[in-house]
Amino acid sequence: MEVQGTSEILDYRNENGHGWSFYKNDGLLRAINTTLEADMEMIRKVQKLELRDDDVLIAAYPKCGTHWLWEIVTMLRAGKSEYNKKAKEIAMLGMPKYERADELPSPRVLNSHLYFRHLPEKLVENKIKTIFILRNPKDVSVSFYNHLNGLKMNGFNGTYSEFLDLFLEGKVVCGDYFDYVKDWLQVKEDNPDLPMLTLFYENLKQDPVKNIRTVAGFIGLSVTDELCEQIAEACSFKKLRTADTEVKQHAANPPDIWKEGHQGVYRKGEVGDWKNWITVAQSEKYDDVIERRFEGRSIVFTYE
Repeated sequence: MEVQGTSEILDYRNENGHGWSFYKNDGLLRAINTTLEADMEMIRKVQKLELRDDDVLIAAYPKCGTHWLWEIVTMLRAGKSEYNKKAKEIAMLGMPKYERADELPSPRVLNSHLYFRHLPEKLVENKIKTIFILRNPKDVSVSFYNHLNGLKMNGFNGTYSEFLDLFLEGKVVCGDYFDYVKDWLQVKEDNPDLPMLTLFYENLKQDPVKNIRTVAGFIGLSVTDELCEQIAEACSFKKLRTADTEVKQHAANPPDIWKEGHQGVYRKGEVGDWKNWITVAQSEKYDDVIERRFEGRSIVFTYE
């Protein structure tokens, strides 16, 4: 599906000036840091990206475990618990370096925060194995707030309470969490020929070895318990944070996107951290929104 030419500019900053101005086009919310034409051209190129039969695609809303799962699948494909220090940014469809994805050797592990309709057109036809991972929205909002609060550009300088109001209305970078999840669940229903595995972040956290084995089986790999245990250990958040820091320290031109003292992509990775941020009243409001937005969908989230 081609990105349509009509668009609008929306100002989603609150009375304190915190928030963003966005381009909105075909459901996409893109922060105004490039031209609309450049963003639309990027989506068109993603849609036309040549896929390989042995590709695996990971789809996730931000802060639902994209980087974590990418490391796991990459290690499974390699058959060893070693970090790939170069490929992750190139493998992220929709991000600045995605056009170099053809440089990656097969088998590739691609990932994206984009909607299904904005991904390569041959995804279903080529029966590309796709893994959709989702996380309870309360922890997502807390993790996303901390992520955006740490960015120098297109970040968020307000309080969590201010951010939560915007998040529940879908007025944040990458768009509406609830629409994104419903869209991907619908993809699974509408495309029975697309091999698709749905994972919950919390299950992967609670029993990583079991879920790593499930992922391995889905992508057609026979693995030992020892390898799954090694990967689970290597992909603990403490280890991932350390590895991510080391990559940046040894990079020739490390990305300067984070405010001083910020931990970067990997913060806590805990289930239930939302209780340290969300008041009882906010939680009740949140529950109402979740029930309303997912009405008719049998989604059972784990919150602690």
